[in-house]
Amino acid sequence: MYLGVRKRPWGKYAAEIRNPYTKERHWLGTFDTAEEAAVAYDISSIKICGIDNARTNFHYPFVSIPQQPPLPLLPAPPPATSELDASIPEMNFAFDGDDESMVIASILQSFSNSGSCSL
Repeated sequence: MYLGVRKRPWGKYAAEIRNPYTKERHWLGTFDTAEEAAVAYDISSIKICGIDNARTNFHYPFVSIPQQPPLPLLPAPPPATSELDASIPEMNFAFDGDDESMVIASILQSFSNSGSCSL
C-alpha cells in the first residue's frame, strides 16, 4: 500500500495527509485507484514540506527546483560630457546637509528656469 492511502470496504481508496508542523490531518479525497490517491498524497506532501524534504510514494525526476539564470551584468553608465554639464544651470545655494527643502526648492527652480518642465 502507499503512504497516506487506505482502501475503503466498498473498493474506493481514501487519501489523507498529516501536516508535520501543525499536526493537523488534511483530507485529500476518495479515488478510484490507489495510484491516484498516492499521487494526491505526493502533491500535498511536496506542498507542505517542499520538494527536497517531502516523503512521496513515487519518484518525480522531472520535478526539480528551477535554476535561476545568472543575471546579466549591466553596462557602466556613460561618462558625463561637457554637453550635459553645460545644459545644467548653476545652482546658487549653500547646502549644509540638514535642510532638504533648500535642495528641493533649487531643483524645482532650475526646472522652471530651463522651461523643460511646466509646474
